[in-house]
Amino acid sequence: MDTKILKWNFIFQYGWVLTNIFNSILLLPLYLKNIDKDTLGIWLATGNILAWMTLVDPGVGEVLQQRIAELRGEKKNAEIGKTIGSGFIASVIILLISILLGFICYLFIGSIIDKNVAQYPHLPMALVLSIIATGMSLVSFSISGINQGLHNSAAVAICSLTANFLFLFVNLLFLYLGFGVLSIAFANLCRAVYINIYNIGSLLRMLKKQSMKIIFEFMHFRKFIRIFSITSASKIISGLSYSIDMIVLARYIPPAMITVYEINKRPINITYSLIGRHSVALMPVLSHAKGSGDKTYILDLINKQFRFYSYAVLFASFIFCFNYDNLIATWTGEGQFAGNTILYLLVGGFFVSLLSYFMSTVGYALGDIKMNSLYNIIRNIIFGVLMFFAAKNYGIVGTLVVSIAVTLLADLSFYAYRLFKLGYLQVAVFKNSFRLWMIIVPLSFLGAWGFRYLTTYIIPAGMYFNKLIVNTGIFTLFFISLVLITDNQMRQKTKNLAVRYVITPLNKLKRA
Repeated sequence: MDTKILKWNFIFQYGWVLTNIFNSILLLPLYLKNIDKDTLGIWLATGNILAWMTLVDPGVGEVLQQRIAELRGEKKNAEIGKTIGSGFIASVIILLISILLGFICYLFIGSIIDKNVAQYPHLPMALVLSIIATGMSLVSFSISGINQGLHNSAAVAICSLTANFLFLFVNLLFLYLGFGVLSIAFANLCRAVYINIYNIGSLLRMLKKQSMKIIFEFMHFRKFIRIFSITSASKIISGLSYSIDMIVLARYIPPAMITVYEINKRPINITYSLIGRHSVALMPVLSHAKGSGDKTYILDLINKQFRFYSYAVLFASFIFCFNYDNLIATWTGEGQFAGNTILYLLVGGFFVSLLSYFMSTVGYALGDIKMNSLYNIIRNIIFGVLMFFAAKNYGIVGTLVVSIAVTLLADLSFYAYRLFKLGYLQVAVFKNSFRLWMIIVPLSFLGAWGFRYLTTYIIPAGMYFNKLIVNTGIFTLFFISLVLITDNQMRQKTKNLAVRYVITPLNKLKRA
């Protein structure tokens, strides 16, 4: 397998998230400054309702990526052409249905959240633009999926990075001109249109280079859409269940509190996307390897990547637990931190969800689409019902407790079991990782607590940025040292990288 493909996959996944992080860090304080707080809160709440538009997409992009990458491994070019043609037809249908659904949601949005959206500045027009932007984004998912399946990862990566900078520029311009929430919606629309134009152009060039043609065949399309009979139901139920908490909360807590909650969720959600992209970047490569029958490569890749992935999850969880109040205060100012109870629940959900996500994503890439979808249908019906009552009766804390319980008791065990049944989970390897955790976790806890205790007394109160930098820097060095001391494989990997990128170049310079 070409390592350049894997590298470009990582550049795409991490580049997309990192530029989103940069945009969020820069823009959220500007939103708070330039948009009325109640308007921003209602925008965030209504965004969950308009997100229902995405439910008409049964995951065409992911399926296209998985199927095309596997067919490429099997060297079936004619079937790839038919799959791309079916993907284009499906994308057009999804665009039309999603925009229709979006306008239906728009008509009833005030009744759903029990608020008159017309009284908030620029909000009605912003919602209309968001409907169009969301429909265009759904199309871009499909085209990006085709490019990823064809291993045209470089073009996808470049497109995503430049699109996010376009979003930032347009957003800043319209905020400066005083358009409020309308600036967010218009920036989203510009980004969606740009991504589609760039991706389609790159796809056509790739097909010409590979001497492949797009084949529109009705019989193939009928066979293609059968895949989505289950994935569609899964996507709809999942989307409804995951958005119901914010919708119910919007009825029972003040809009300003929704904004505070969203501020506290944002860094954790961003980091979740950042780390979770690690497993997403593996998907085209895993699907291709499955198509070519290279099981040894798949097992080796899963084992190595889960080790890196799990350490990243642990590290981020500790950083959040002992530094989050300083992060929020540095970012948005004092008075926005939601408290330790919400923080610990957010971090607990972050930790168990990421471990489950790795298992789920790998299973999907290896073709376990039907079982993933069936499980999600059952799981999210139960989850949605529990989330409704939790949000209504126990507020924010109740929704977080339900999320952790379901993820820990159901998701983690199910996805691990499915990987084991497929023959791609080696129990001995994962047992070894958990043994290392038994050493690393308690020592990391003591170290993080000690460093925070020390900086609290050394650095004066109110110097949140200084505390953030010192705590993060010291703990990072401590955690890396701890991993290298306890994990032989990571220590050897580090030595190899040092030889390749430091020692060998220095020796070449000396000889020159």
